[in-house]
Amino acid sequence: MKKKYCLGALLLLLATTAFSAEPFNYAELWRSWNPITREAYITGAVDGIAEAYFTTISAVAPDKITRDPLPPEVRKATDKLFVRYAREQIGSVMTDLYKDPANAFVSTLNMFFLARDKIEGKDIAKGLMEARKSALDTHRLNEKMRSR
Repeated sequence: MKKKYCLGALLLLLATTAFSAEPFNYAELWRSWNPITREAYITGAVDGIAEAYFTTISAVAPDKITRDPLPPEVRKATDKLFVRYAREQIGSVMTDLYKDPANAFVSTLNMFFLARDKIEGKDIAKGLMEARKSALDTHRLNEKMRSR
């Protein structure tokens, strides 16, 4: 029953912000989720990425996925897509990143990958700037399309 209310509230939130003059505030959404919901989101992202990867590689290059060692282009794609950290760790870093008001409009999926990169010790400053710009560009494009 609780899940139905949470889903209903999420849909209402999304519908309300879809017609708003402000970009969607993903930080507010993230903060509104309890730890179980956050973990469920991260699990869904991980599962979705894996499913998309294996479906694509099986269709495009089925002979390459079974090679040992993996060909460099497959290894590069695998390293870029897959997350090898505990879901709680990713969630904790996402929570910290969303504390910065400048990151409020960065989508949860972009934040997911930025959190992974931060855990890996990469400098995410450029990625954050690009994600912020992308969020605003997407909002402007949506507003332009709505006004037609």
